[in-house]
This record gives sequence, C-alpha cells and structure tokens, in this order.
Amino acid sequence: MEVRGRIGAGVAVLQAGEVLLVRRGDNGHWDVPGGGAQVGEAPEQAARRELHEETGLTVGNLRPLGVFPHRHTYPDGNVVDWETHVYVADFAGGEAQAGDDASELRWWPLERLPGEVSQTTQTYFTALRTVAG
Repeated sequence: MEVRGRIGAGVAVLQAGEVLLVRRGDNGHWDVPGGGAQVGEAPEQAARRELHEETGLTVGNLRPLGVFPHRHTYPDGNVVDWETHVYVADFAGGEAQAGDDASELRWWPLERLPGEVSQTTQTYFTALRTVAG
C-alpha cells in the first residue's frame, strides 16, 4: 500500500447563522465545498476554484479556519494523507447550484449540522462553531 500526500482546500460559506454544504457525489456525505489543489496552486486559490466548481459562487475575503491533516482510503484502496486548508467566507450573493462532484447543496443552520459526514468534516464543524458562535 503506497500512501501519497496531497494538499486540499475548502470554504465554509456563512450567511445568517447558516453554512453552505455540498453532498459529495462519491460517498453521499455532506462537506464544505472543496477538493485537492492542483500542481503549483496555493491552498487559497484551490479553495476559491473548488468553491466555484462545486457551487458556482465566488466570495470575497477568506479567513483561515484551520489546517486539518487526515488520512483517507478511497474505494479503490488508494490511500492519501491529506493536509486540508479550510477557510471561512461570508456569502457574497449569487445563486448556489450543485456542480462538479457535488450531487446537491443546502444551507444548514450552525446549531443543526448534518450527521452524515466524515470524521474529518466533524472536526471542521467543531472549529466552525468556535469561530462562528
């Protein structure tokens, strides 16, 4: 088993006590919009690109939420050690629409976030409640 390391990035978009989440097409879990950085792409650039690809939205200032190291094993057995940079941004308008590998998206109240999430996404939620609360 070869373990590879990758940089990931995501954005928790906030509006009126709610956060925009996407349902991943690969495993059905809810998550912040995000994904892997491309070669030579800074985490903030990757976060903005992934947000736009998965929701159609753009945002202004990104505030760092944290860097979350985690290991993910894919259905094909591929194992990746991720270092995911998650940012927080305020909703800047527009109509969010699921795209790329997001099967749906929804605004969730911060006090009632979904349970269908990975252990890593749970750590994002814990950090998010701390900064947004």
